[in-house]
Amino acid sequence: MKTSVKKIIFILFSLFIAISVQAQAGKVVSFSGRVVSAQTQDPLESATLQLYSEKGVFFGTTTDVKGIFRVKIPTGKYRVTVSYIGYNSLTRNIELVRNDSVTYHLALSTENLDEVIVTATEAKGSSSTTKIDREAMQHRQPTSFGDLLSLLPGGMSAVPAIGSASLIILRQAGTAGEDYDISSLGTAFLVDGHRLATDANMQKVVQISGSSTDSHSALEFANRGIDMRSLSTDQIESVEIVRGLASVEYGDLTSGLVKINRKKGFTPWEARFKADQYGKLFALGKGIEFKNRRLSLNAGLDYTDARPDPRDAFSSYKRLTASIRLNKQWDITGYRLSWSMTGDYTGSFDDRKSDPEITKQKEDRYKASYNALSLGNTLRADYNHDQTIKFLELTTSLSSQTDKIKQTKVVQLDRDRTVPNSLEAGEHDGLFLPYKYTAHLLVDGKPFRAAAKLKTGLSFSGQRITHRVLLGTEWSMDKNYGRGQVYDINRPLNPTTALRPTSFREIPAGHKLSLFAEDNINLSFGAHLFRFTAGVRGQMQMNLNRRYLLRNKMYFDPRISAQWHLPAIGPKITAVLSGGIGWQTKMPTLQQLHPYKIYNDITQLNYFHLNPDYRRINIRTYIIDPTNYDLKPARNRKWEIKSDLSYAGNNLVVTYFQEATHSGFRSSTEVAPYSYKKYNTDNIDPNALQGPPDLADLQWQADTILQSYGKTTNGSSLLKKGIEFQFVSHRIEVLKTKLTVNGAWFHTTYKNSRPMYYSVSKVINNVALNDKYIGYYNWNDGSVKQQFNTTFILDTRLKQLGLTLSTWIECMWFSSSRRMRQNGVPTAYMDVTGTLHPYTEADREDIYKKWLVREYNDELFKKTTEPFYMYLNFKASKDFGKYLNLSLFVDRILDYTPNYDSNGYTIRRNVNPYFGMELNFRL
Repeated sequence: MKTSVKKIIFILFSLFIAISVQAQAGKVVSFSGRVVSAQTQDPLESATLQLYSEKGVFFGTTTDVKGIFRVKIPTGKYRVTVSYIGYNSLTRNIELVRNDSVTYHLALSTENLDEVIVTATEAKGSSSTTKIDREAMQHRQPTSFGDLLSLLPGGMSAVPAIGSASLIILRQAGTAGEDYDISSLGTAFLVDGHRLATDANMQKVVQISGSSTDSHSALEFANRGIDMRSLSTDQIESVEIVRGLASVEYGDLTSGLVKINRKKGFTPWEARFKADQYGKLFALGKGIEFKNRRLSLNAGLDYTDARPDPRDAFSSYKRLTASIRLNKQWDITGYRLSWSMTGDYTGSFDDRKSDPEITKQKEDRYKASYNALSLGNTLRADYNHDQTIKFLELTTSLSSQTDKIKQTKVVQLDRDRTVPNSLEAGEHDGLFLPYKYTAHLLVDGKPFRAAAKLKTGLSFSGQRITHRVLLGTEWSMDKNYGRGQVYDINRPLNPTTALRPTSFREIPAGHKLSLFAEDNINLSFGAHLFRFTAGVRGQMQMNLNRRYLLRNKMYFDPRISAQWHLPAIGPKITAVLSGGIGWQTKMPTLQQLHPYKIYNDITQLNYFHLNPDYRRINIRTYIIDPTNYDLKPARNRKWEIKSDLSYAGNNLVVTYFQEATHSGFRSSTEVAPYSYKKYNTDNIDPNALQGPPDLADLQWQADTILQSYGKTTNGSSLLKKGIEFQFVSHRIEVLKTKLTVNGAWFHTTYKNSRPMYYSVSKVINNVALNDKYIGYYNWNDGSVKQQFNTTFILDTRLKQLGLTLSTWIECMWFSSSRRMRQNGVPTAYMDVTGTLHPYTEADREDIYKKWLVREYNDELFKKTTEPFYMYLNFKASKDFGKYLNLSLFVDRILDYTPNYDSNGYTIRRNVNPYFGMELNFRL
């Protein structure tokens, strides 16, 4: 399969080169320019230009992301038609005798002139991309960026979960735990072209397991990607969420790309106040423009105070964001120079304290704070004259955070336990923990990131063909300068912890270097327009020990896509077909590359005496390095096909996709034997002791047990496939209403991609089975999940009343889950020699090893399906003059969620409405 794919890629690249050579013959002139919106002057990407000569010969091209087009054609007279969906087509007659450049201004169609778009739209490029503009965001009334995901195909509204970390999930049915967090970790977020840092985040209380009642893991997102709660939406002008293949300009990702573009240029004073039953938000922004100096300055401030659960007076989340953005342009002979600077601050604060009426421990506390500063600069030169090099751009960014988790916990023991304070391997006496003590933990992190990207754009044309080539290189450095896990080693948060205080500063910085090249080809044959994109990105991880497989190894991601603009059928029908295949790669984070050391303390002697001075505990400590030097990047292969049909102002986009990640990161169980002395205390006379017992006087026997620990591996497979669709009607004039229907069917398979150890908790003849034998199972310990949902949106615009109404009918037709069947028979087992033996039929008769066959109830593997349910959401926005807008919203004002039976149980579904109001001022 891999060989076939490589052959296809080679053939396609060869075809591009052959077409280029063939199409560039003949005497030609260059015809170039830009296509922009007449109302906003914004560039129109993927606008179509059709040129017909006097002899009836057709030439065509499309615009790039900057609205720029370029084509080389023979001299002569032409009829040029410029078109873009939602805008009036423009037709002009031109005569080309030499190189020429022109700007076309397209006016919004009468239907769209006063249009307010309250939903997301699908972009016209070859890759599946959702665009969300300012009006859609305002009508959604978001508290944080995560609220916008309901606008994607397959998305549904949710009560703001601002009390826990909000992680992005794209094209996925359900979730399956932290072993599959590559979906969120592998989604890159860019704000004004600058990537948000995640790889140096280590803020996690590692002494407490996620299943513990003392855990606050819902608030922690180390190695899991961006917490979307920290992203304010008030200064955002538009968002692009790339669900398909991203340009090779963007790397170190697997799942998708989020590009956030913030407001630039003049804006009036804008203030927003939002209140709902979960909290309050206030935002303020202003943009100043000095046209004579070609200078603009934008600033914004946002404050959110939320209590996710009003019943919990000790739970809250606060966020403060501030940004300032400067843009300056200079026109110099031959080129235009642009400089953009962004400065940002984000502070968020989780403050939790256990309810004393429930825990009886008034001292228990948990507090997390996050403070980040970032500075970004972009310097770009756009060349005006007709030459191959079109632009040169340098982007640099610096970001620094100060993160703290402070936890206080009262620990009460039910038996004698040793203080886990040994820092060296070997035998030693330990100390006894008191039966009750107060533990204090500080997780002090200071992630830092520096990055730079240099890219250039080239353009050259022949008859019927235009090449836009992108070349670039990117470097980044991630480092954490924090003090790390800081606590009194003699008073641990968890008395059985296998960890010790650890400094983040000791972890070396992670350096990444990337190179990328991409060719965007516009080609016309008759009335057919073709757009091909072929590129490759190479990236490597540097500054690693020679033992790492990753060290200085270049991983290549080829990506190819094609788009076919079919000839228009009459003046109203257009059709575009697209498809693509490619690979996307995410490197491991710093903590995955450099995990904490593990201290395995085995008790050799635990002698109790009524006199505390006569007690003795002796420990054998092993220090384990769980570093996986063979760890590889996570890689995702994507392919998709897409159709985009338009008729008389109605548009339908349907996409089928498949994704396959077989090397996702997870913590896998490793097993090893550990030897120790088992001291016999039967001959000790407690009345004769004058102090702790002398080890030399005690008999002992050597023993070996098996114990396990976690190690980061490429052990997760995440397989996705599905169908996404969106239909947008024209506005029905009589009803002043537009219908939008979007939805998706998602099929997701979660499974392990390597065999796994499982221990069986059983005691036989006073011997713990998992001390002597641990099974090795080659099965799919995963699940298959599906869902199909549709959202119907009716938005009504009553311009004379200044009123916008929208009704959202969200239908989940079904969602299902099925655990993969397991036969329970191990393929091998490990014994205390550390050897992995094949599991045979004879082992089934062994008094110990027969218990390694795990028994499962068939009910566990039955498919469970949640049947149809529906929510009705309503939103209304009213303009009061030019300066004030009032919005009211109620999500789930009505619902249809009947009870249903599953595996003999009746499931009762409860739904709580979410409502609030918002005021917007423009001065």
